[in-house]
Amino acid sequence: MLRLFVIATLSVLFTGCGLIPRTGSPSQALMIADAMGIPAEDMPKAKYNELRSREGNASDSRNIDNSVAGAAQLIATGDPTLLLLSGFTPGSTAANVQVAAWVPADIASSPDESVAISSKAFIRARAETYATNEEARQRALRTQVGYVLGQPYGDGGPIHAFSQLLDMIADHSPNLVTAPAFMKSKEKAYGPIFLGARGRPANREELELTLEMSKHLPSWFFIYSPGLAGVSPPVIMNEGRELLFVAP
Repeated sequence: MLRLFVIATLSVLFTGCGLIPRTGSPSQALMIADAMGIPAEDMPKAKYNELRSREGNASDSRNIDNSVAGAAQLIATGDPTLLLLSGFTPGSTAANVQVAAWVPADIASSPDESVAISSKAFIRARAETYATNEEARQRALRTQVGYVLGQPYGDGGPIHAFSQLLDMIADHSPNLVTAPAFMKSKEKAYGPIFLGARGRPANREELELTLEMSKHLPSWFFIYSPGLAGVSPPVIMNEGRELLFVAP
């Protein structure tokens, strides 16, 4: 019991350690990744625009801030700058899909209720996205969330590993915190709550399904996708939108 207490205490003390130091104004995607505890970095807007211009005039009519397709083409160029947007090492938290929720306190009266509400929303969205018929949908609705964590899934160092282990052994109980700034709310929220841990997307179809799933989730859910080389850059997904790691 004492050992578990020590590990839990260290986990709290080291929360947020290992993230990249920030200078300047972050993109909304980077603000969300930081709140999730996922190492990430913005590409300078000038550099992004320069790389976009190399792709020719075909995409000039698109709005740069909203065009993820253009950014996907950039990854295929192999420009060294894009190493900042590559998902880091295999197995790291930045290399896995991460689904996180901050449940508003006005719809959840306790940590346990916030976990129940977010889990139900996740299960429903998963069923709506991946089930191919009604039978499969009903089966998916009966499938519980595998793990509920208090930190992103993957390799984040020894303390991070212990924290994950504790959450897998015992039920995670999220803290009541001030809602992150990107939620544009002055209310309290329970989170972050990480659900449905899984690895890097395997293909374009999986990326598209993850984006589709984000459409079925409440606005207080945010999905980090590490992207796929030559197909899509890392993005944050929220309500069907893809937010790029490009400085404002």
